[in-house]
Amino acid sequence: MRWLIPRGTVALLALWAAASPSRAEAEPQSRFDADAYRWAQGRTIDTVYVHGNTRVKTHAVLREMESRPGRVLDPVAVDRDQRYLGDLSPFASVAIHVEPIGEDRCALSVVVKERPTLLLKLIYPVLDYDVNTERISYGLKWDDRNFRRRLENFSLDVRRDTRDNDAAAAAWSTGWLGWHHVGLGTRVSYFHRREPTSELTIIEQARGGATVSIPLTQSRRRFSQIITGLALADNRIGLDDDDTQREKLLSPSLGFRYDGRDGTVKPRRGGYFYVNVIGNRVINGEGSSYYRLDNDIRFFHALDPSTVLGMRSAAAIQMGEYPDYIRFGIGGPGTIRGFERSDFRSAQRWVQSFELRIMPWPKRLYKLPFLGTTDFQFGLVAFVDTGIGWTQRSEFRLDNFHGGFGIGGRMFSPIQDVIRVDIGFTPQGDIRPYFSTGTNF
Repeated sequence: MRWLIPRGTVALLALWAAASPSRAEAEPQSRFDADAYRWAQGRTIDTVYVHGNTRVKTHAVLREMESRPGRVLDPVAVDRDQRYLGDLSPFASVAIHVEPIGEDRCALSVVVKERPTLLLKLIYPVLDYDVNTERISYGLKWDDRNFRRRLENFSLDVRRDTRDNDAAAAAWSTGWLGWHHVGLGTRVSYFHRREPTSELTIIEQARGGATVSIPLTQSRRRFSQIITGLALADNRIGLDDDDTQREKLLSPSLGFRYDGRDGTVKPRRGGYFYVNVIGNRVINGEGSSYYRLDNDIRFFHALDPSTVLGMRSAAAIQMGEYPDYIRFGIGGPGTIRGFERSDFRSAQRWVQSFELRIMPWPKRLYKLPFLGTTDFQFGLVAFVDTGIGWTQRSEFRLDNFHGGFGIGGRMFSPIQDVIRVDIGFTPQGDIRPYFSTGTNF
């Protein structure tokens, strides 16, 4: 059993919202009302206005939209824009309205309600407790999801556990250079393991890397890009802190990403495809070059206004003379729910997930004292997970597949975008709860 408590304020805010219904109001319709603006279909968009933004720059909003001046108004594109902007962390709600200009032109008004800055830039404690090992990890984390008011991401994370293992990381990323859809990202991290182990592992690592994303299309609805990256890692490999050998790795990567979803947190339709090859060249130490292939495929289909079917296939394949200490786990909230993270470990992994997502209640907006407008929405899921891990080719067979199923709840809020509570079951009768944050897929 593994419980993750990312912020103590989560429960307090949820209770405050539940206890203050008089201060709540329904979110403006989350989808664009195409029927109400049927008269505007076929008209040319003359201007796009943004209203209500004080903490996000206007150009940062406009460049995320498919609908722009000079293009013919397309209800599907406007609906995508409203849902996509609504999934961005700084906004509690987004509504798009159409106004006539003459007989053949129109203007779009994008009306946003921003979430409180404090909740988007909060430095908060992290507590992670693993019942099986009785390990407690604790630390501090800072996420700024509107860095420089340009919808950039910046994060700092420092942690230690009760066995004196330390970890720290800092990262920054942006999807835009000016009006060019060129993405940049950097990340540095450090890890030091002080407890001994029975198998070779990374005792200490210092790593830094950068990525550059180059667009292949201009469409926001069906966007594709080439992703390149380069990382350098300095590792100490061994059984304990006093018995290690040093290894330096240079890791270039090349990949491709296609994104046709209409949202990133609560997508209702569209697909996502990602493939990436990472090379690891040993420039100092023992061993030879080895490679890893990552593939992630997702598909979403709306069954009705409140129900969505989501499907995912994710694989990680290692090639070449990869070291024995690199193993993937299968189990836990990100792979097969119902199992622990350490139940299965192997050199290769392939996992599939199916989720039926239901949003039975509309989003509610709340006026928090001294903070401003924020929002909460609750959803339900039913899921089935399957997967296999293998090291030798002979291990890839039907009887090595594992499966889990269960139900869960979701709370969408300015705190970590989504908080997930799942209860997983295995065919053997095991039951495990999971508390995690962020989107799984």
